[in-house]
Amino acid sequence: NFFNFVHRAPDGCTLTAESLLKNVLPFNMMAMAMGLHPRCGIEDTIIDQHGNRMTSVQQIEQCVRVAKELGREIASGKEAREIYRIGTWYDSADETLAAHGMAPNRKAGQKNLPLRAA
Repeated sequence: NFFNFVHRAPDGCTLTAESLLKNVLPFNMMAMAMGLHPRCGIEDTIIDQHGNRMTSVQQIEQCVRVAKELGREIASGKEAREIYRIGTWYDSADETLAAHGMAPNRKAGQKNLPLRAA
């Protein structure tokens, strides 16, 4: 399912992988190896892959260590906001879709799938 999800994602999108409990480390390692963005340090994941309690800070430190071992760069807070376009606002859903390279919404009465702008 994970690979199918990655395969179906729109070209150029920013994909983030997120998992829970004992799956966080192996899932994030797969995500990083595939060029995706891992998500860790969430408050509801309080155990590591061995069942030991782990804080959010410990999870983030582990993810950073693994990323460095895999040769992945770590984004700064400013870079992360740019990657995820935090603080960027659009005037409409159609403008948002176009800015992200996605097909527009169907117009009233349109029966086929709309095409992306060329």
